[in-house]
Amino acid sequence: MKSMNIAASGELIPCLSTHRNVVALDSTDFTDVAAVVITTADSRSGILALLKRTGFHLPVFMLADEPVSAPVGVTAVIGGNAQEWLELENAASRYEAELLPPFYDTLTQYIDMGNSTFACPGHQHGEFFRKHPAGRHFYDFFGENLFRADMCNADVKLGDLLIHEGSAKHAQKFAAKVFNADKTYFVLNGTSAANKVVTNALLTRGDLVLFDRNNHKSNHHGALIQAGATPVYLEAARNPFGFIGGIDAHCFDETYLRDQIRDVMPESADASRPFRLAIIQLGTYDGTIYNARQVVDKIGHLCDYILFDSAWVGYEQFINMMVDTSPLRLELNENDPGIFVTQSVHKQQAGFSQTSQIHKKDNHIRGQARFCPHKRLNNAFMLHASTSPFYPLFAALDINAKIHEGESGRRLWAECVALGIDARKAILARCKLLQPFIPLVVDGKPWQAYPTEIIASNRRFFSFEPGAKWHGFEGYADDQYFVDPCKLLLTTPGIDADSGRYTEFGIPATILAHYLRENGIVPEKCDLNSILFLLTPAESEEKLARLVAMLAQFERHIEDDTPLADVLPTVFQKYPVRYRDYTLRELCQEMHNLYVSFDVKDLQKAMFRKESLPHVAMNPQDANSAFIRGDVELVRISEAGGRIAAEGALPYPPGVLCVVPGEIWGGAAQRYFLALEEGINLLPGFSPELQGVYSETDADGIQRLYGYVLK
Repeated sequence: MKSMNIAASGELIPCLSTHRNVVALDSTDFTDVAAVVITTADSRSGILALLKRTGFHLPVFMLADEPVSAPVGVTAVIGGNAQEWLELENAASRYEAELLPPFYDTLTQYIDMGNSTFACPGHQHGEFFRKHPAGRHFYDFFGENLFRADMCNADVKLGDLLIHEGSAKHAQKFAAKVFNADKTYFVLNGTSAANKVVTNALLTRGDLVLFDRNNHKSNHHGALIQAGATPVYLEAARNPFGFIGGIDAHCFDETYLRDQIRDVMPESADASRPFRLAIIQLGTYDGTIYNARQVVDKIGHLCDYILFDSAWVGYEQFINMMVDTSPLRLELNENDPGIFVTQSVHKQQAGFSQTSQIHKKDNHIRGQARFCPHKRLNNAFMLHASTSPFYPLFAALDINAKIHEGESGRRLWAECVALGIDARKAILARCKLLQPFIPLVVDGKPWQAYPTEIIASNRRFFSFEPGAKWHGFEGYADDQYFVDPCKLLLTTPGIDADSGRYTEFGIPATILAHYLRENGIVPEKCDLNSILFLLTPAESEEKLARLVAMLAQFERHIEDDTPLADVLPTVFQKYPVRYRDYTLRELCQEMHNLYVSFDVKDLQKAMFRKESLPHVAMNPQDANSAFIRGDVELVRISEAGGRIAAEGALPYPPGVLCVVPGEIWGGAAQRYFLALEEGINLLPGFSPELQGVYSETDADGIQRLYGYVLK
């Protein structure tokens, strides 16, 4: 590895005796340096506080003409003789040696060995690719080290990723320490696989699973289709803007839950712990954050285990206002449930796509019959893991843990939260139509009137107060949920927040999303009158300022009623006849009218309410088996009423099933998909991605949605 730099005061740079490159203190963020040299004057300028705040624990040397005591934060005072320069070099070398986490350190050392390979993968350090012009382009684009890091487990020096030996084991133990877990498992095919690992390790046919209806489809796949467990569904909230909310407070009542069990498995209704597993979203896609302590206190005694699907969080324990909500920071005893936490590291932490991790926190129930031992979990792990893992993915998970270790992780997320608050303030100042999804007023003052550091330190600035008009969610209790400060959520016109009813004019968020993508800004997702931007420590003031400027520019296009050809040229050029002479407001109005005609906001809400959930006709596993056998037929969704679904149906994003295999098509879910069908035909260019239903063009040229149902 190339030697890291030394950072020094500008006046000292000519004085330093080192083979390393020397950079000025004011030209580095200290991520590329292994030691720092300052003057006595520098020590009084605030540089030591800055270095401490980084959390990097850099060795700091103070160059002085005469002996002085070392200030707090200074490793040693030096005068500049040869021995002291050697001490500086030794300190820098130690810093480099201790910087890298276990697996990545071993990986880089192994690559430097330059071994000749006759093992998989066949490209052998990229040489196969380099023998063809297209392959050479591919190799040059990604760079040599990526191909050298792609190797197989034929050499045991890197340990084993499937049975967790060597540096791979050390990396996962290090991550467990950073994230406060008893054990951590790195997963290389996403939290979709991580959820299946946990559910396959815990559930079998005949088990009861307490199931958040907001759960990602991977939990349905693992718990219901693969394991065959019987669900007790927890109804969840949607608000008129289309945001995904949390589980109703009443659903955590023990009497209520036992009544629900009597409907599906009466013989288990009075069991002391009727649920083998509860699966709860710690944070929804749209940033509704649960308090894990509250969940465990209310339902923990009814469950052997709770899986907190934290795909959309995972960083909560590094943010002051969120830390006490983390399931991994709970103090647990032998009467509490075991805890699993799955995290999509690639979503908002530092990881390549598909990197995920499983955290296991259950030492407090070790020795009990309900305890899931490592060997059982690892059996499920190997069911879903490739025997040819991509080592750079594993290394990224290792680096992510190192980044979050200690003060550096807390600093990075504190800066992210502050930038998000300032961005919301800027939007409030510059925009009239697009509004941040936050309380309008806190303790009698406008939200934006408070200093950023005050907002960042107190959850009440993001709390869902029960009954408050601004958020539109129903069924919440005090202090039950709050908005994730790292989800920048905006609402678009079309909903009167006070009444929850449609307004005369609206701006569907998908139109805003298309506009932003046309201008080089990619939001995470949108739905109805809501749009989501993910915030991570990668953000900068400049990046967020550009977003705010583009939002303000979009509002000007709305006010000016700009021709659609100028605002959304890609859509217009693809469908010139359909959108000839359209203006931006005309398109917004037509799509808004479609929403109103189907009352889509209420359909979306109804799909997740107990009274309007699809009726369960059979176990999801049995419905899936019928699908595999071919005991199904493909029918129009318009004609599917009363038929048993063979596949789960959902729009993606968010990847939450509206109809589960084994449920009967009809009601709100059927009407919702018919509304989507109408939109596909009426407004080409804005079609959603649908899974489990299929859009096919009929002989009359109309696109119809179809789904598989049991014969």
